[in-house]
Amino acid sequence: MDELDTPPMPAQHKSFFHSQKPEAPDISPFREDIGNLSRRLRVLEEGFTNQRRALQVTEQNMLSKNKLFSTEMRTIMSDISDLKKELNDIRENVMELVRELQGAAKRDELKVLEKYINLWNPVKFVTQNEVEQIVKEMLDRERQDSRENKKPQPNK
Repeated sequence: MDELDTPPMPAQHKSFFHSQKPEAPDISPFREDIGNLSRRLRVLEEGFTNQRRALQVTEQNMLSKNKLFSTEMRTIMSDISDLKKELNDIRENVMELVRELQGAAKRDELKVLEKYINLWNPVKFVTQNEVEQIVKEMLDRERQDSRENKKPQPNK
């Protein structure tokens, strides 16, 4: 330990102009450590770069999926809105049909009506034109009969 704390003593010079350089301390272990540290730093930097690229790809995928989902969601919402409108139209039509059916005749009312129709037998009814024609024919016959009765009858 003492060696580390005190710097080494410079060697004595033999001559004034021919001086020896002092011995350089051994820094090879530091070089190895610095080399190891720089390799580790490069590995870490490469790992971070790869992580950054993977994160960037993931973010791009998320953005494209988000855009796709957003478009699909708008389409689905539009379809749901259209279905709601159609359902409301169907409800209105059904309610109108129910109102019309409530105003229609019931089965028992139709049976009563059928009995009256069968009793009256409207097939045998005559129209106004037919009655006028019949009356006209009868009047014509009557006139003809009255003319025949007014003619002098031959003597017998």
